[in-house]
Formats: sequence, C-alpha cells, structure tokens
Amino acid sequence: MVRKSVSGKAGSNLGDRNEKVVIVEKVSSYIRENPSSGLSLESLEKTFQISRYTIQKAFMEIMGISPRKYVEECRIHVLKQNIRKGDPVPRAIYNVGYNSQNWLYRDPSSKLGMSLSAYRNGGKGVEIRYLTAPCKLGYLIVAETDRGICSVSMADSPEQLVEHLKQEFPNATMTDSESVRKSIAAILDYFEGKMLKLPLDIDGTEFQKRVWAAISRIPYGETKSYNRIAEEIGMPNAYRAVANACGANPVPLIVPCHRVIRKNGGLGGYGMGIGRKEYLLKMEKAKSQQLRSNKQMTESS
Repeated sequence: MVRKSVSGKAGSNLGDRNEKVVIVEKVSSYIRENPSSGLSLESLEKTFQISRYTIQKAFMEIMGISPRKYVEECRIHVLKQNIRKGDPVPRAIYNVGYNSQNWLYRDPSSKLGMSLSAYRNGGKGVEIRYLTAPCKLGYLIVAETDRGICSVSMADSPEQLVEHLKQEFPNATMTDSESVRKSIAAILDYFEGKMLKLPLDIDGTEFQKRVWAAISRIPYGETKSYNRIAEEIGMPNAYRAVANACGANPVPLIVPCHRVIRKNGGLGGYGMGIGRKEYLLKMEKAKSQQLRSNKQMTESS
C-alpha cells in the first residue's frame, strides 16, 4: 500500500508544520464524529492512508497528546452527555466504545472531573443557590453551594443563564436566593477594577486543575498565550488541550481564562462570546494603567 501525505504526494514524512496541522485537523474531526468506533492508530492509518507514525507524531507535536488520548477525551465528552441524560452507566460506557466498566470505575474523578455518583445524579442532593443581575456585558449569574461558587456565566438574558444552570445540574435543588448577593457584588466590583478572590466549589480532571491554577496566576491587566500556559504546566506541546481546559472552566472571571490568548496576539475563543473577552481585556488594561498612574502620582507628591 502506498502511503500518501495530506497533499497527495507519495511518502510519509511529516513535511512542514502546516501539513501537520492539516493532518491533526482532519483526523481529530473524524475522531469527534466517530468516538465510539473502536478507533486505533491502525484504523486511522487505513482510513486516511497516512502512516500511523505520521499521525502519532503530528498529534504529539501539535496537540501535545496522542491520538489514543484524544479518542478517550472525545468518548468522555459523549459519556458525560449520556449519563446526564439518564442513561444507565453500563449502557453509557458501552455506547462510547468500552466493553468493561473498569475503565471508568478505576478513577472516575480523573475522567469526569467529579465523582461518578455526582455525574449520574446530576447534582441530586446538592443545594445550589443562584442569583442573576444586570452587568456591563448583559446579565451575570453566580451559583454557589455551601462550599463555594460552582458556576459563573454571562449571557444576553437572565432566562438563558438559569436554563443553562439547570441543564448543568438537572437534579440539584435550585433556589433563587439573595444569599448570593455578596458574591454577585464582588464580581460586579471586578468590572470597576477590584480584584476577585472568592471561595470555589469546582472540580476537574488533573490536567484541567493544573491549567486553571496557572491561569489564576496571570496578573490583572496582563495576558499569556495558550503556549505559555502549556509550558508552565510542563507540557509545552499541549496548547490545544490548554484551550479546551479554558473552555471547560465553570467560573470564568474568577479563574480568568479571558487572559489567555493566542501566541500571535489573537484573542482565540471564549465561551461567553469573543466580544466580552475583548471588552474584559481592554477594561483590565485601562484599569491597571490607571492604578499605576495613580501610584506614581502618590509616590511623587
């Protein structure tokens, strides 16, 4: 069998970085569409007529993870959706391509970001208090448990925000409560340049937690690239996975993923809308410059 590069030329060497990106984009798109199809390097090699070595190396260089790991991440995403919809766990596991429950039960928190029972029950037995309020960028919602804030988001209407929260925790006891007013006020103060430091009740995979911790260390008014965050957590090639962890952040603004941008200075993505990300960065830059100017004036007087 003659192996082809993405450009159609014979041979299996990787070529330049652009070709590697094309390989990863094509293969990863196929994986997302077929996460439960028993995918392996051998099957990907046959499907794309690209050597398994080439696919493996392209994934490791561009995404920082192997195709096998990417398949697992896609399966976990579908598994979460199925469990939240109420599928029995054995069926949900089987439907994403695993024949044994041991894969999940060995360490469910590292795969789901929380205990299996919490995912299966959709927050059953948990009391979540929330409050919405208008803000400079539409409407803000803050939700919290007895342990801390579990969700923050912005949208164009309070109804959108409440509906999204209920989808995330369908079986939790939800209460629109004034007890959240203090947390709401703290976040609204952030829009005026005040620092945010609030107790959190969030969980994630070990990788996500490392990314979120690195993001939380980015100073107010500054930015870092996805590549830089990947370097800081010791996985320099995992910048795409870093972007995915930003997208999974349940408490934006508190864990300030808007401060993470592309290496070339582009804004990249943002779950609450790229316009909001642009506004937050400009606001922080202006506020931090004002604070520095005020400090210099105080010191010189």
